[in-house]
Order: sequence, then C-alpha cells, then structure tokens
Amino acid sequence: MAVLDHWHPVARSRDLRKRPLAVRIAGHEIAVFRIASGSVGALADYCPHRRMKLSAGDIVGEHLRCRYHGWTFDASGRGESPGTPKLTACAASYEAREEHGLVWIKSRESQPPFPAIDTAGFIWIGELVLDAPAPLELVVDNFNEIEHSGTVHANFGYDLARMDEVKVSYEVANDSLRVVNVGPTKRLSWLDGLFVGVRRGDLFHDQWTTWFSPVHSLFEHWWTSPDGRERMVRWRVYVFYVPIDDRTTRLFALAYARSRWPVPGGGMRTARRYIRRKTEAELRADAEVLGHLADYATGIEGLKLSRFDKSLGLTRERIARIYRGTTVPCRHEVV
Repeated sequence: MAVLDHWHPVARSRDLRKRPLAVRIAGHEIAVFRIASGSVGALADYCPHRRMKLSAGDIVGEHLRCRYHGWTFDASGRGESPGTPKLTACAASYEAREEHGLVWIKSRESQPPFPAIDTAGFIWIGELVLDAPAPLELVVDNFNEIEHSGTVHANFGYDLARMDEVKVSYEVANDSLRVVNVGPTKRLSWLDGLFVGVRRGDLFHDQWTTWFSPVHSLFEHWWTSPDGRERMVRWRVYVFYVPIDDRTTRLFALAYARSRWPVPGGGMRTARRYIRRKTEAELRADAEVLGHLADYATGIEGLKLSRFDKSLGLTRERIARIYRGTTVPCRHEVV
C-alpha cells in the first residue's frame, strides 16, 4: 500500500464550509469541499482543462466549479465544460467521509479498515490540529518515547531526577506496538495537582499503542497512589500523524477524559475547556521541541540509543512495510 491508500484526517468538519479547502498529504495537493447536499468530496487540486487550482473555485449545488473557465466537477471527478457541453473531463478523486468531527480521505482503489476509536466511558474534550516541523518518522519517535517528558512536558511525565526508576515494557505485534511506562510522577502545579488529585509519592502511568494504517497512536495517562488507587482524572488521546511533506507532519488529535469526582459527569463538561487547554499545551510542547533538532535525517544509524528507544527501530520497520509499502530490515533495536 502507498501513503494515500490509508484513511487520513485532513481537516476539521467545522472548517469545511462554503469554500473548498486546499490540503496536502505527502506532497499531493488535494481540494476538499462540501456540496449542497452536505456530503464531502475530495479531488486532486488541479483542473484538467488549464491547471487552475480547484481549491480556488466555488461550490455550485452538487459540484465544484473551477474559478478559471467555469468547468464543474462532481465528487467523483466527472467534469463538464459550459462552453463546450459535449466535452467532458475527469479530475482524479478520492474517497471522503466525516467521522469524529474530522474529514477523512483515501484513494478510491484501496480498502483499508477505518481506524477504530474507542470512547466508551470517556467524555469528548475536542479535536486539536497543529503542525510539527519534522518528518513523519521523527515525530513518531518523539511521541513514542517518554524519556523527554522529564524536561519537555509540564504535566504528563516523570521526575527527571528519578527517571532511572521508570519501568518500561514493550508488547510487539506484526501491525502494532504497545508501550507501557510507570514511574514517579513529576511535580504538578498546585491547581493541576488539586484537579487531578495527585499527591507526593504518586506514580504516573503512560501507555500507548501505535498502529500503522494510518500511522496513529492511542495514549492513556493517569496517576495512582503507591498502593495502586487511581486518582481522579484519566486522559485518552488519539493522535494521527499526517505527513504534509518531507519536513512537516500535521497532528490531528482527538481528546477524551473521564473523572471520578462525585458530581454529574465527573465535572468533565464544566472542565472541558481547562482540559483541552492542558492537552493542547502538551502537544505544542512536543511540536515545539522538534524545531530544535540539529539533523532531520530519519535514519537511526550512529545514534546512542537507550532503553526508552526500542520503539525507534520497531516503528520504522512498520512504517516502511505497512504504511509506505516498502520493505526495510528492522535493525538497530535496543533490547
């Protein structure tokens, strides 16, 4: 399979209104639009008549009309010329759908399963979109290890002085990777600690599973007392990594949370804006630190890897084999 054979989120539903949107995936320019009936379409952002960007056009009923000469195209790419009615054209099209507040697209020929998103028991917090200034592999590297949490993150992570006490384990499958981390929590601000119910000596739990069609991760974060009692709030966040080009990766995050506070809904609806802001701050911290890399090469040869970095080789092999449709030996793994 190639990159565009997988389902990718490309925009938030609320951003797709009366005008087409120009999006990019792996260097491919695509025009995404909503027709009058409410359904969404996606065409290559290139009019076959005279190369005008279709994303610069208008929505006219069930069609996307090119701004240059008024040729119109339906969601399947069938086009007509107003000046030469018997002349037809075809624009390359993609399959499109809306789920979870996002617009998703893939090639029409492929038949991958749509990503499973489990929200049972959790309250919707919101969708978040931001760009990370690094290639796909390096962004996944960052999200799939926890050692940087001691310095980069404010809330989700471990006490840097006690990072050697963090336990990490890996569960490796043919098409996924699960990583389980637990160790001494870093100190939270007094307000965050009060809201989550964290106390001195508590343990932070960080678990994630990454799949590769498309490349996306499920993160779960929560705290427990030393004797195993779960504290008041648990986060669940899905992050989809969408390569824009060889230097930028767009992150689409779907955030959920649940609470044990003894009020309706655990107070999550009231605290939604606060939780969203905290979640976005942590995602932005990940994106911002990637802007300071000294080298954006995606190879891992020559790197001095630690016990937290076993995922680097594992994810690269799966990105190459499952996501990009190439075969790369899985080497340089850390045991």
